[in-house]
Amino acid sequence: MRLKASVKKMKMRKVWTSLLVLLMTCATSVNAATEAEQSKRASFELKTMSVNNKLVEISVIGHDLEDLYAYEMNLQFDANTLRFSKASTGNVGFTVVSKVEGNNLQIAHTKVGNVKGDSGDQLLTSLQFSVQRAGKSTITLQNLKLVDSKLIMSNMTPALQETIQTESGTIFSDIKGHWAKDSILKAVAAGFIDGYTDGTFRPKQEVTRAEFAVMFSRALKLDVNDLHAAFADANQIPTWASSHVQAAVQKQLITGYADHTFRPNAKMIRAEMASIAVRALGKEGHDVTNVNEFADTADISVWAKPFIYEAVKLNIMQGIGNNHFSPKTNVTRAEAVTVILNVLGNKN
Repeated sequence: MRLKASVKKMKMRKVWTSLLVLLMTCATSVNAATEAEQSKRASFELKTMSVNNKLVEISVIGHDLEDLYAYEMNLQFDANTLRFSKASTGNVGFTVVSKVEGNNLQIAHTKVGNVKGDSGDQLLTSLQFSVQRAGKSTITLQNLKLVDSKLIMSNMTPALQETIQTESGTIFSDIKGHWAKDSILKAVAAGFIDGYTDGTFRPKQEVTRAEFAVMFSRALKLDVNDLHAAFADANQIPTWASSHVQAAVQKQLITGYADHTFRPNAKMIRAEMASIAVRALGKEGHDVTNVNEFADTADISVWAKPFIYEAVKLNIMQGIGNNHFSPKTNVTRAEAVTVILNVLGNKN
């Protein structure tokens, strides 16, 4: 029964979508003089109704309208910080939201039957967006097509913008009181890492080599292309990570292993992270036999000692307690963003 209802709903949606397209196609554009007169009378505004760390609601309001039977509006929003959730309207009729592509959003609404359109001040639609990351976001109402009950259409380009600021304090449910909270929020705002759809960041989750390469590539804004890294296990590198891995390899920030594999699903360890961080700064590893006399110097591989020495010297990385560096310990998401931000700060 649910399947039949779903199919019926989809069919009805297609019918109404076709009706709206037909309505907009058949509507006759008004001449320039008439359109100018209508533009003088009608005005529009974008109004922020509510903003919190999870949801943003924006209303599109029309003022001094005359016989508005149907409309189509095109908007743009910051897809890096917001994700479109739904549109609703209090007006009688039917609303269609076209498939959202990137940062473009198209909404159409029409009344049904032989009735007059709305006049005066009217709420056209309320838009809801879920917050993806903290920071400033801009929503723009680019243009409108207005159709009256005689199917005469006018075009308007209000080009209205509404800028909102989402707070960063409680976007993620699992970072309250965490030592890396500020770094996590800064990294998310910078755009090189995201949280999860359940509202968590998972700061203690360990990072794979592929994930770390993507974070570093995004943070440094490396040039990415469609080329794939030439490793024996290239088919194991996820599609979403392949171009970033290649970019990091081309910049000689990260390397593979002696057997020509990259091992994208292997966990990133602290010694490897130190080497990548130092390479990103263009620093030469010093020829040293000990590393600031850490208690576990004997556990540090010879190849890693120069990089760890430099990373500690530049204050990019530190020990993790009891005078240990723990070079073979897996890197967590919180540690990864902290070190990447330290690299960016050092470059600046």
